[in-house]
Amino acid sequence: MQEYPFESKHSRELTQRLERSMPGGNTRSSVFYKPFPLAIERGDGYKIWDADGNEFIDFLNNYASLVHGHSHPAILKAISDQAARGIIFSSPSAVQAELAERICDRIKTIEKLRFTNSGTEAIMVAVRAARAFTGREHIVMAEGGYHGSWDQVCASSMQSVSGIPESIKELVHFVKYNDSKSLEQIMEAHGKQIAAIVLEPVLGAGGIVTGSHEFFKTARKLADKHQALLVLDEIITARLALRGYQSVIGVKADITALGKIIGGGLPVGALGGRKDIMDLFDPTKPNFISHSGTFNGNLLTMAAGCVSLDLLTEKEITRINSLGAKLQKNLSEVFAEHRLDGTVNGCGSLLQLNLPASLLSKFHLMALKEGIYFAPRGFMNISTAMNENLIDGATQALARAAAQLSQESRISALS
Repeated sequence: MQEYPFESKHSRELTQRLERSMPGGNTRSSVFYKPFPLAIERGDGYKIWDADGNEFIDFLNNYASLVHGHSHPAILKAISDQAARGIIFSSPSAVQAELAERICDRIKTIEKLRFTNSGTEAIMVAVRAARAFTGREHIVMAEGGYHGSWDQVCASSMQSVSGIPESIKELVHFVKYNDSKSLEQIMEAHGKQIAAIVLEPVLGAGGIVTGSHEFFKTARKLADKHQALLVLDEIITARLALRGYQSVIGVKADITALGKIIGGGLPVGALGGRKDIMDLFDPTKPNFISHSGTFNGNLLTMAAGCVSLDLLTEKEITRINSLGAKLQKNLSEVFAEHRLDGTVNGCGSLLQLNLPASLLSKFHLMALKEGIYFAPRGFMNISTAMNENLIDGATQALARAAAQLSQESRISALS
């Protein structure tokens, strides 16, 4: 097994141990990378340490769910205090109301909501609600969009996903992101079958591509024209603006899906929207939509989520968005200085490094050597634990990694 250019014995041993009981040594495909994933054992603020004691600046933050970094004292206290009173009961709870009220107050298009345990579930139930409300079955998605691991929305190109029934593919129509004409053509051809247009205000896994005002204005207009619902996936983008990124691009969702930041780092999802749609879940009404889940609204997540949202003020959102913009600018200059064939996309506190696949995997490894931790696919995000001095130091570290990559690339080209 290939080694890292730093001590990684314990991470390697854990991978080998996990391989004996888990296929590929992992239970989450997105965290796998070669030569083997580092085993992270501890986190504090913006820092993490692996099983061998190597220290990193964490620019991944569990794929943006840890908007306040690791082990924030106020969030830990909320979890501990709630755990002492109870983890979960088969009953309603005041802390559920507290988090729901905070969300409804922040995102004005959410009049009522329901909690789930993941973003995947939130989208799944949102689509179910759209189908029940419209009496239709088909949905529209953007190429490059990612809405979780549910069969019908798990990838923008279902041909590449094993285990997806052919019949499922017939229910999903793909459009080019930010291409109003593409959306118009699909809706004109299939509008009477469409229950929902499902879009991210900013493409996440698709490369941090910001939605255009024109595209989303068109989406809203076409949804209304064809009596479909507009479902916005703000699972990642809710961190970008106090009222959700839909407030920035100037569009009102019928249903909004949330996750990540509303759980304080614990498993969470939510869907909410217009009262007339969400009332379909009201068990006092005939033919209501049944939606259960043993851990829906669990008390630890609710308590952590309340603190997470309280800490994520408009001032803090503006600050981390500014840090993200600074890092994007800095890394763009680093790539240009070292003549690397790459770009850096960004939207506020979210960034995406774009390099050819062979270079990106090498850059990821070299960045780890320099103490910088981000997603193997190049995704980065900023937490409130970070500041300008940290961004400056990280830029210098990534510049060293870029210089090494550039040098190796030139040597390889000459050989």
